Amino acid sequence: MSTAGLRIFTDFERPDKELIEAFRGIPVANISDCMGRLFVMASQIKPMGKKQTLLGPAFTVKAAIGDNLLFNKAIALAKPGDVIVVDAIGDMNQSVCGDLMYQFAMKKGIAGFVVDGVVRDVAFLRDHDFAVYARGVTPRGPYKNGYGEINTDISCGNQVVHPGDIITADEDGVLVIRPADAPELLKKALAVVEREKEFDKIIADGMWEQSKGFEMIENQVAKCGFEIY
Repeated sequence: MSTAGLRIFTDFERPDKELIEAFRGIPVANISDCMGRLFVMASQIKPMGKKQTLLGPAFTVKAAIGDNLLFNKAIALAKPGDVIVVDAIGDMNQSVCGDLMYQFAMKKGIAGFVVDGVVRDVAFLRDHDFAVYARGVTPRGPYKNGYGEINTDISCGNQVVHPGDIITADEDGVLVIRPADAPELLKKALAVVEREKEFDKIIADGMWEQSKGFEMIENQVAKCGFEIY
């Protein structure tokens, strides 16, 4: 008998904690620039409360539409520092989490939620340091009929997410990092951060139009063949 749609994997291999933590504080935009700008979730998935940064390994949930039974189970199974990433099929009609689940997750030490769907009880999120990213808000609650999977590959915000992928997010959005890519990507992202510090100084000194950074703009304008009057 097929168990598709009725699978729960209680654990998975997590990346080294030091490797994950090394990405803390690096702007998501800088990391994205080092990944061909291909691994950012849909822009509709935004922070819902006052905490607008998130980092940790992905603990994945594939949910039936409008149902949060396995989302609740995932909170019980997840480990401190995990990010619960939920494929709620982008449904905008029924929330799949609220304040009781936020409180449960905070007690468990979970880093936060990323939900391809909608949530409720956002007043709680405005008052507490718990990160939740979602497509929107509705007061209409979920069902608990079941079907779904835990810790299988999912789609969230137009990105494939594997259990154990590194999730990093800030005010700009959510990014997915494969653990195998992370060490080299970290080096590149840190180099971008340092280069942008140099650019900041050039702009502050009023020298941006004479810089190599702006030279690229001028060269591209010339290459396109614009007529300038």
